Amino acid sequence: MEHMAGQLKVGKRFALLFGAMFILVVAVLLRVEYLFYMSFALAVTPGVAWLFARRGTLYVEASRSMTGVVKAGERLPMRIELENTGATRKQLLVMRDTLPSGLVAEGPSERFVTDVLPGEMVAVEYPVTARRRGVYPLGWIDLVCWDPLGLYTHSRELPAEATLVVHPRPVPLPLVKPPSGGRQFSNRTRARRRGEGTDFRGVREYTPGDDLRRIHWKQTAKRQKLTVVEYESGEANNVAVVLDLSPGFHAGVEDESTLEYGVTLAASIASQALKRGSEFTLVAECAKSYSLRSLATTEDETAVMDALARVRATSASSFAETLMEAEQWIPPGAGVVVISPAAGEEVVASATRLSALGHGVLWISLDAGSFAKQTGQKPPADDLAYEALATGLVGVRCAVRQIAQGQDLATRMGVMVHAG
Repeated sequence: MEHMAGQLKVGKRFALLFGAMFILVVAVLLRVEYLFYMSFALAVTPGVAWLFARRGTLYVEASRSMTGVVKAGERLPMRIELENTGATRKQLLVMRDTLPSGLVAEGPSERFVTDVLPGEMVAVEYPVTARRRGVYPLGWIDLVCWDPLGLYTHSRELPAEATLVVHPRPVPLPLVKPPSGGRQFSNRTRARRRGEGTDFRGVREYTPGDDLRRIHWKQTAKRQKLTVVEYESGEANNVAVVLDLSPGFHAGVEDESTLEYGVTLAASIASQALKRGSEFTLVAECAKSYSLRSLATTEDETAVMDALARVRATSASSFAETLMEAEQWIPPGAGVVVISPAAGEEVVASATRLSALGHGVLWISLDAGSFAKQTGQKPPADDLAYEALATGLVGVRCAVRQIAQGQDLATRMGVMVHAG
């Protein structure tokens, strides 16, 4: 389309030039004075049109106004204000805004501004959808002016800088509860829950729905009423999420990548933990540290989402090294949720160390091979490697979930992996 428009403009210029030359020849042959004036007018028209287009973009300033923080998938209004600081009217302007990948403008990419008086400010608004989490610097806009005859266009870049932060959007998950660790440190470290478990709590009167296998017959005979044994199970109340940001095993592109699946899981678990009153810690180490420790209120969720909006798989250390260094971040006895596409003996050794330190571990294994296959990349690990990983993790008393590309996160988080 632009190529055709360019050809049309060139055709108009040649038509004016040849028209001026033809009229000049006729004027000379017939010696008609007004034909000389007409020939001159046609000859200078392209130059006047060029000056009109060029001056149309001068003395115009731009500024950008928008919401600074949104969640992935949200629609936000983008507002760009153009101010005419010159002494002449600006006409036939076209504003073009180039958005980075991850932000999608609705409607045409060009917005027309027909008339701006001296000293006047006009606003151009259009909706934008934030498709993917991230930090998006927004910079220059192109201002284009057409001359009335459509012979020339002149463009000028105007600074209109701003930054948009897109937080990951949490998804509903089944209740994520890392298993209780082997040690007990404080009242906040582990919440005690009545029900199924291994620690004896006491006896109480039978209520409909209780398991008949838990009836305590001696106490029943003594009390002359059905009595059941009650146990309590440990549940980690401090929750730490460790997100693997080493580039070695990550695969996939854009939304369908192990990194984005991992970030969504981390955001969802953080939101869930803070809403139910758990103390939350995030370990996210890449080229820059985005780790956060001991968050305890729902207001802290914004800080977690802001950190997760910025993370990239750019860690210079292996994930095993990151886990070892992260021990200082993880509160004693906390339940640890590890989100990683890594596989191998080094991973199992890291899980063993976490368990030995008294942490209950829930390991969410992202099948990088499935993400790589979808994009034609070389799989960083095969199916056998992930099967061996699951067996090794279960062997060191870790709860394991495995998630492949395209699978529903909520469904897979409810499926426990058992040793074969």
